[in-house]
Amino acid sequence: MAQSLTIGVVSVTIDQDPVTIEDIPSRGKPAENATAAQPATFETVDGWLGKFGFFEYPGEGTIVGKFYWHRDPLSPPYDRLKNAGSVSVVEVQDRWVIPLRAMMIKGKDWATLNRVSDLELDALAGTSFRDFVGGLGDSVVGIYGDLVPQAGKNVAAGLGMSIPAGQIAPLMGMIAVTRPLALVKKLSASL
Repeated sequence: MAQSLTIGVVSVTIDQDPVTIEDIPSRGKPAENATAAQPATFETVDGWLGKFGFFEYPGEGTIVGKFYWHRDPLSPPYDRLKNAGSVSVVEVQDRWVIPLRAMMIKGKDWATLNRVSDLELDALAGTSFRDFVGGLGDSVVGIYGDLVPQAGKNVAAGLGMSIPAGQIAPLMGMIAVTRPLALVKKLSASL
């Protein structure tokens, strides 16, 4: 049975049927079959539709969340999600941890993923971001370096989110806020 959620102008439907794609886990790596156990369909009130999944790449032993399909025509601002907006998952004990970044206009004329603050996340969500994702399931939002002690210095000081491994709903809520909703609201460094 599919699970649905809505935040602002974005609706998300989480499917229980897995999807497998052939893709590269990261630049320079060979393509392999990767499976998302519970992919989701994202829709906005202005007609954009995209599909996102947290794909497990068995050959690389990695999990990458990414948009893997968009309905044509793919118009601005959503066209940024064709090649941007992916997120890597780190497994820490029995939890998945991801850095919290949002599509933001900062230093370029187009949106890229950037570190965000609690205030920026709350402004995007139109409510407490932590309460929103917490209402979707067990989630912890905190300093990424506290959640992943071996984190590199480029991500350690930013925010991160931790969920029980495979619990998709809070992650899809986070993706809705930090990808399509951030693009619609034109999040910029001046917020």
